[in-house]
Amino acid sequence: MWGLLLIFFAAIGFAYWHAYSTRPHTPVQPLPFSHATHTEADKVGMDCRACHTGAQHAAAAGFPSAGSCLDCHHHILATDARLAPLHAAANTDYPAYTGEPVKWVRQAPLPATINFHHGQHSAAGISCEQCHPNPDSSTPHTMRNCLDCHRREAVPTNCDRCHK
Repeated sequence: MWGLLLIFFAAIGFAYWHAYSTRPHTPVQPLPFSHATHTEADKVGMDCRACHTGAQHAAAAGFPSAGSCLDCHHHILATDARLAPLHAAANTDYPAYTGEPVKWVRQAPLPATINFHHGQHSAAGISCEQCHPNPDSSTPHTMRNCLDCHRREAVPTNCDRCHK
């Protein structure tokens, strides 16, 4: 009997851990992309806000439009087949042009219950790298990371500040 109870509670513990543990989110993007290639100083050295224009003033950082990507990629890797979805979305001279926007998948989605504003953090002097040290990684954000930062910076941590 004790053996069955032990197995029962172990199964419940495993189910709980599996359902609520943090697992990496690995989205499949519509075309290959590397933040490192675009942002590292020894490569292109772009500022994050060049593509994520909302990060400076809006709640959502946003995704770049295909047209803004083509500002560079009309000349850089212009004939690379991997960029076909980009050309199909924004290059009217491209034979397979559709005008359909590129459908990027959020790398580090937040739960719908979280009220986060990129612009407020940007205005407070928080750099993109502080919350996104490796943007190509699919490591999710945690409440602990946010609370640790708020406590370190002496920012209030009352629940309704971040939770809807």
